[in-house]
Amino acid sequence: MKILLLGAAGFTGRAAAVELARRNDVGELILVDYDIRDAKRLAKALSPKCRWAMADVGKPLELSRLLEGIDAVASAVGPRAEYERTILNSCAAEEISAATIGEGTVAAEDRRAIDGAFRAAGVPAVVGCGMMPGWTELLAAHFLDAGLDPALPGSPVRYLFFSPARFGGYAFLRGVARGITGTAPVPAGAPAGNYFEMPDESRIGVPPGKTGTRMGRIVSAGGKLGAVGKEFSAALLLWTRGGMSEPPGTLAAVAGVVSGDRFARVEDPQGKLGAMLLAETAVRLAARPRKATGLLPLPELLGREEAEAIAAAAGARIVAGDTPSRRPGGEPGMSP
Repeated sequence: MKILLLGAAGFTGRAAAVELARRNDVGELILVDYDIRDAKRLAKALSPKCRWAMADVGKPLELSRLLEGIDAVASAVGPRAEYERTILNSCAAEEISAATIGEGTVAAEDRRAIDGAFRAAGVPAVVGCGMMPGWTELLAAHFLDAGLDPALPGSPVRYLFFSPARFGGYAFLRGVARGITGTAPVPAGAPAGNYFEMPDESRIGVPPGKTGTRMGRIVSAGGKLGAVGKEFSAALLLWTRGGMSEPPGTLAAVAGVVSGDRFARVEDPQGKLGAMLLAETAVRLAARPRKATGLLPLPELLGREEAEAIAAAAGARIVAGDTPSRRPGGEPGMSP
């Protein structure tokens, strides 16, 4: 199969490129980025099956010229909703399946239109193939209520805990800096740290101590200066991330969900689990295992066993359990 990877030179894109290049079922991999030099270096370092190209994914004409003969598109571009819409609409117009990390929030009416476009094209697409959204949706669907009463109150609270020194690139940190609305309590079953509320009521967490304090101060100071201040906050987070110390044993990332007395999380020691999910989803869409069309929910494409296999391949661990309030003696119960 022939896969087109967008945003290949970014944090998630590089890890996805490594995963796709090593797969025997991928015959040709085209690495696309606005920085053609980085895309070329990466392609040459990975495999003879890799080629490279430059495109501004915000411009449909630049994107559409790369889609001929492609079996599926994997997009690691984000988090910008306008990029998401352009990429998805361009793929639907060329009748090509697409998987995106989906960090940009697309309005409900746009999602309905995009779903209709893919149905009309007769091909499937999946948005939200990263850590949050992505792994949080798989956890909620397949692990949160395992073996227990499914009628739990409320919608799951999603969170992403990450190491600023080892996880994410500028686009991710930009989304964090622009999105934080205030501080938040630590979710049940989540790693200890400093947590912040996002507009969609999800939470972002960082390790405790100097890292959490510094991030809080940077984002708070930048937020007081409006949009320009938030852009400066993102740049400052990127520039200073290497000096953010963290407790020994801190994981690169943890994605989790909490609902009622139950929690589920996936612990990602290397920070590549979201990229592996994106790569696996794109390959499955290219192979077209079933004839479903339109925007597909990720948990319908990947079941519990598939999620466990992807996590194991990344050296990650999935943990599900109940909160201390549910267990006798106040101790959390957990099951891998």
